Amino acid sequence: MSLFTIRARRPNGETSRTPDQERFERGTRTVADLIAPSAIEITRDHLRLEYQYARTLAITGYPRSVRPGWLSPLIDFDAPIEIAMHLRPLDSSQMVKSLTHKMALLHSSRMLAAKGGRVADPEREIAYQDAERLREALQRGDERVFSVAIYVLVRAGSLAALDELTRRIESAVDGMLAQSRVTFLEQDSGFRSCLPFGEDRLLVQRNLDTSSLATTFPFSSTSLAMPEGVLYGIAKHNSSPVIFNPFDTSLENANTVIFAKSGAGKSYFVKLMALRNLLNGVEFWIIDPEDEYRRVCDAVDGQYIRIASTSGQHLNPFDLAPVDVADDEGRDALAEQVAALLSLLELMLAENGGRLSTHERAVLDRAIYKTYAEAGITADPATHTRPVPLMRDLAATLAGSPGDVATGLHTRLSRYVSGSLAGLFGGQTNVQLDRKLVVFNIQSLEEELQGIGTHLIATFVWNQVRRSKRPRQLVTDEAWKLMKYPAGGEFLAELSRRARKYYLGLLTVTQDVSDFLQSAHGRTVLTNAAAKLLMKQDSTTIEPVVDAFRLSPEERQFLLGSAKGEGLFFARGGHLALKVEASPLEHRLATTAPQELADERRAA
Repeated sequence: MSLFTIRARRPNGETSRTPDQERFERGTRTVADLIAPSAIEITRDHLRLEYQYARTLAITGYPRSVRPGWLSPLIDFDAPIEIAMHLRPLDSSQMVKSLTHKMALLHSSRMLAAKGGRVADPEREIAYQDAERLREALQRGDERVFSVAIYVLVRAGSLAALDELTRRIESAVDGMLAQSRVTFLEQDSGFRSCLPFGEDRLLVQRNLDTSSLATTFPFSSTSLAMPEGVLYGIAKHNSSPVIFNPFDTSLENANTVIFAKSGAGKSYFVKLMALRNLLNGVEFWIIDPEDEYRRVCDAVDGQYIRIASTSGQHLNPFDLAPVDVADDEGRDALAEQVAALLSLLELMLAENGGRLSTHERAVLDRAIYKTYAEAGITADPATHTRPVPLMRDLAATLAGSPGDVATGLHTRLSRYVSGSLAGLFGGQTNVQLDRKLVVFNIQSLEEELQGIGTHLIATFVWNQVRRSKRPRQLVTDEAWKLMKYPAGGEFLAELSRRARKYYLGLLTVTQDVSDFLQSAHGRTVLTNAAAKLLMKQDSTTIEPVVDAFRLSPEERQFLLGSAKGEGLFFARGGHLALKVEASPLEHRLATTAPQELADERRAA
């Protein structure tokens, strides 16, 4: 049952109510009843609204010169505050008369000082010039004069928190070369002046011309926006778009690290970023461990490569880097590839995810060089166009090498060349990266091979990158599967350091944040990332993130309670909270929510 009020109107339009109707209205609830506090306590320097404390500060002094957006330190303040601006235009003809009178006073003071032989007061000279300039602008109609008042209302849950927030506001105002004061004994008037009634009860005003007033435009922001960038999300503090270009010249590199728990939307974000950056000519190579990127790949006519023991598509780890690149950089392409092979073989052959011994590495190093030599390939670049050997050729070399170490290595390698895992290294490379988006699906690889497969793909891509320099992004989703091996972490760390030289951005995505940050190689990858995105975290793993990124308690709480697609984005030495936004078409391509996919199948 709903409550309503019946009102009778007099002929002149005024409302007439009977005593019963007035009693009836007193028994109904109004909006004021719902939002008004039960009590307000007014003290000399703050208000108490039930369980909340509030304080009003007035801006009393303004800088001598300002630039557009000079209020940004307050507008983009990292805590909730309310800014009230009261503007009233003044009559220009009256202002011209007032300025003329002011100039006459200043001129008289100047003449008296000159007659007395005193040095001219620079402040008086500046005031005279400003008044003269403003009077001429008013007479031409170029400017108008406004009476302006700016107040800041802060709220907190305790008096100590209110004092701390007040100190931070005062420091921010001081940094703007302005002055502020707490409205002592006027907190009630200050609070009412900040409510959306348009009433200025404090009257702490300053006269500004049109140009100066325009610089206080309150909707400017220091939010991130780069030329030729794409939409990464919407800044939560002021709803401005975050436009980012990973290859912008202001960044140290194009590397990005994304930390998030499962289901927080990290792969969703990567898909949107890939779709949008493809329009800017950036190529994407994605290592996909969960078959999440197939729909995006099909939509943009990308290349889908399935890496598995039973797949007909192969990547040969013995492939050499381009000969011309090795010549240009003065490097030995064969030595580089041997080092990459040693890193891969350490993943494959080291026991319990550890490292190979120095003796084992030495035996492998000799065997790899001998395997290449038997294929007719030496350090001479002219021999690098010959067919390269396969993993089974290395196994044969180890089988023919003397010593127990070579025998043990051959035994461990045999399962990759003649056992159930032989298909992964069973043939020459038959994959060509000829599309703007390439997805390497490693879902069908056995769990123990996924780290090896990631290393194999990354090495192959690294060799391809050095053939020609153009903007590319290599996405290693679930990078922890590679980082958990010392050799894998070392490889990824080295790749993060060298990628920028070849116009490559390494995008590392992981949910195992704790292990990633505790690893020396993981910290190297993080250090060499110009952009970082922290999305929803779990309470059991949040502390290493807080320590690594020096997050405030508010930011810590934000990451624990953030919704899907929300996070903290770090770039250019700062960070902001953003929310990832997608168009309906992008959402259909990027979502992996089972219910949405099931509804789509039923609709089809």
